[in-house]
Amino acid sequence: MRRVPLVMAALVLLFGVSAMPKHLTSRTNASGDFTHFESTQIHPAVLTPSANLLLVVNTPDAHLVVFDVTGVTPVPVSDVAVGLEPVSVACADDSTAWVVNNLSDDISIVNLNTMHTRATLRVGDEPNDVVFAGSPPRAYVSVSNEDVIKVYDPATRALVTTIPIEGRSPRALATDAAHQFVYVAVFQGHNNTSLLPPGLVPPDSIPQDLNFPRDSLPGHNQPLTGLIVLSDRFGRWFDRYGNVWNSKLKFRMKDVDVAEISTATNAVTRTFGDMGSTNFNLALSPTTGRIAVSALSARNMERFEPRVRGYLVETRAGFITQAGQTEFHVMNPHIDYFSVPGTQVEADSALGTPTGVAWSSNGSRVYYTSLATNKIGVLNPAANPGVMARVPCVAGPTGIVVDDPRGRIYLLGRYDNQLQTLSSTDFSQIALQRLGMNPTPDEIVNGRKFFYGGFTSTHGDQSCASCHIGGDFDNLVWDLGNPAGGFVPAALPNPLGLQGFDPMKGPMATQSLRGLGNTEPFHWRGDRANLTAFNPAFITLMGLPTQLPDSQMTAFSNFVMPLVYPPNPNENLDRSQSDAPSGTPSAARGQNDFLNAHLDGPLNCVDCHSEVNFAPGTNRLTIPAAVLTESQDLKVPQLRNLYKKTGFSSAPGVFNRRGFGYTHDGSNDNLFDFLHFPRFTFTSDPQRRDMEAYLMSFDSGMAPAVGYQLTFDGGNNTDATAIATMDTLEGQAALNYCDLIAKGRLGGMPRGWEFAGAGLWNSDLTGDPPITSAQLRALGGLGSELTVTGVPKGSGHRMGVDRDRDSYLDGDELAVGSDPGNPLRTPLTLGIPQAPTAARFGVRAVRPNPFRDAADVDFTLGRRSPVSLAVYDLLGRRVRQVARETWLDAGPHTLRWDGRLESGAHAAVGVYFVRLETEGGRFSRTLVRVR
Repeated sequence: MRRVPLVMAALVLLFGVSAMPKHLTSRTNASGDFTHFESTQIHPAVLTPSANLLLVVNTPDAHLVVFDVTGVTPVPVSDVAVGLEPVSVACADDSTAWVVNNLSDDISIVNLNTMHTRATLRVGDEPNDVVFAGSPPRAYVSVSNEDVIKVYDPATRALVTTIPIEGRSPRALATDAAHQFVYVAVFQGHNNTSLLPPGLVPPDSIPQDLNFPRDSLPGHNQPLTGLIVLSDRFGRWFDRYGNVWNSKLKFRMKDVDVAEISTATNAVTRTFGDMGSTNFNLALSPTTGRIAVSALSARNMERFEPRVRGYLVETRAGFITQAGQTEFHVMNPHIDYFSVPGTQVEADSALGTPTGVAWSSNGSRVYYTSLATNKIGVLNPAANPGVMARVPCVAGPTGIVVDDPRGRIYLLGRYDNQLQTLSSTDFSQIALQRLGMNPTPDEIVNGRKFFYGGFTSTHGDQSCASCHIGGDFDNLVWDLGNPAGGFVPAALPNPLGLQGFDPMKGPMATQSLRGLGNTEPFHWRGDRANLTAFNPAFITLMGLPTQLPDSQMTAFSNFVMPLVYPPNPNENLDRSQSDAPSGTPSAARGQNDFLNAHLDGPLNCVDCHSEVNFAPGTNRLTIPAAVLTESQDLKVPQLRNLYKKTGFSSAPGVFNRRGFGYTHDGSNDNLFDFLHFPRFTFTSDPQRRDMEAYLMSFDSGMAPAVGYQLTFDGGNNTDATAIATMDTLEGQAALNYCDLIAKGRLGGMPRGWEFAGAGLWNSDLTGDPPITSAQLRALGGLGSELTVTGVPKGSGHRMGVDRDRDSYLDGDELAVGSDPGNPLRTPLTLGIPQAPTAARFGVRAVRPNPFRDAADVDFTLGRRSPVSLAVYDLLGRRVRQVARETWLDAGPHTLRWDGRLESGAHAAVGVYFVRLETEGGRFSRTLVRVR
């Protein structure tokens, strides 16, 4: 039986099939020049008004990529450096694009004639989208963490007005055909759920679930916990069993998933609800003005882990007519969620995490991108359910642009940073192109699918990202206890007298997956030793029959563990805390008390909530229930994202933007009230206000200088405020809190600089002498504007002067017609050697061949070079990307393929090809796997 693959191999070699790849290990981020923010893309692609250019944001590389779409396929014509983590782009006209930079908290205003950034506009914390509407035209910008839409005059860039939105984190924007209204999708739309705190639940009134009776646990009492409750449109509060709790809760909820703004008055005229708890995007029909919304609806009212197994969220297509009628379509009507495990047929057709939405030009179709399943859902908006087709597409689709006159659909693939062009007639692929440089390490690229991928759930549509949106949280509370679970005693030795872990833990807030490093153990109770300990959740929550294999769990961890928080917007630019006169809250005074005042008996706050050297705010210990006056032990929580949990009040009569607040179950509506905890020994409310101000400014681990941008345009080159700001940025770089780069345009060519310290800057042209900060600023002028940007520590060289890490400076590459955004295209590949030494590249051997378990690829590099290696099957389909643009030094190397596919499964017996791509060329060999 083993002779068949050997014969096939002989035939392949005889006929010279040689275009196949070789094996390498995954690229590591050895240089430390990439920081994993994983910002959620909103509108990452757009056609210019003339429809001749397609603009696409390259989020990981901080660039805007420009494609000419007038030909047979899109052709990249330019790219422009913008701010950090660009997530959306819109056009003011054919000559001007506004790029929304989520991490930089600003807009890069790009001149599409000269292809450079001519201005930066700071708009506030976490902007996410922009549209142009009104007469005269105005720019409407969603500033998500401030819960507002800011309106700017695009000509003067002056702020016109600020419009509050009655919802938490407004993100995606759209406008009607006449530009008379702007529509806002509220990202964290809650779902009218809140918490009945433990203290308000009478001990004899805790609902018992007849479907999930609690087994007795001898010698242990069930913790007293709160209840998740739901408010109806009349303001009545119900628990899951229909019990009414109006006598206990006096506040109200307002369900705002979409808000309508009149451009005539710049006021909210209508709001709409019942779309979902997470509203990703929206678009308007060009014919009827009907609004399509892409959303997930959380089922957090469903009590207990067994009840939500494989069905945590529902994927929805929401619709709103101009008359105000609302409805939603369930996008997976074929799934029987109450049968676990699910079927392969269900999974093959599933849609999940619908990040993008767009209409056809005649309004007969609406397209939804399914990030979880690498598909487009094609819906008939006149039917319910109206799913007409589920079309496979590029991996990790987020942005979608419909170009019906050309019969095309453009899709941005987040996983591999690609642009795919499909036919809108039969959905066949027209082109698949890279977006220039992708600095993301392979471990993160490969791990994305295990975080977002629906295949990690039993029905194919759920994933960890269903609740941990973009690696963060959904700002909801879930009761994922298990009445049939067993009690887990505290580990021994147990000097603190911890009581252990009861399976009926009660409601717990979703925690962020950012900044997990050095904060183990995980969960509110510290009941997970590390990320691997979450693997059983793929069975108990996701409904899989087995846990993820070790290889897949490792890939998942490689994606999650590097995630970081953005800077805290409440800190000063120099990473200090703001001060204020007595009587006004002062974060600086609060920090002093945090570090030095005995506010918990003999303890200082910092004794438990570590703060030294920008630690995350936890000493990682679990505190006994009796000390906390709680009914169960809880871990000391980290404090890096408290500023994101605002918007809830339990005061009577208040209408809330969200249903949960602080602490493990979201029951504390604000930090000031929490600081009245009886164990704390504050002397006054002003002291509590100081502490509240500090906690809201607690360092996130990322310096505020990271992402900050300052553009010099000739008119402000000698401005004292601008110079002082630049001095502050240089001071932060000197403290190793960030790196500094500058990008501009000289002599019609893009140029870059890297801050070298001591007031000196190095350029991207070999032989250029360093210049001073004053000389750098003097380069800025009309048409040659220069932007200084703070970037994460370690990334300055790549982002400033060697974008593709190939050791050729960007300016040197441009000077000889090379591409500074493509490590496989260098002066050497153009026949322009970097040095007179001869370079020898080639494959020496693939061994053993045939192989059973693993095969080694021996090769030689004539000089330091990027190396890519992938494995293909006989049909030319890539089955494993072992390395992508991995930098290796000159000399001999050996890399091993472990015989596994991308999924972690073993490759089948048969013929494969390995393709090695280096700066010296492409080398292919055939490889045979036998039993």
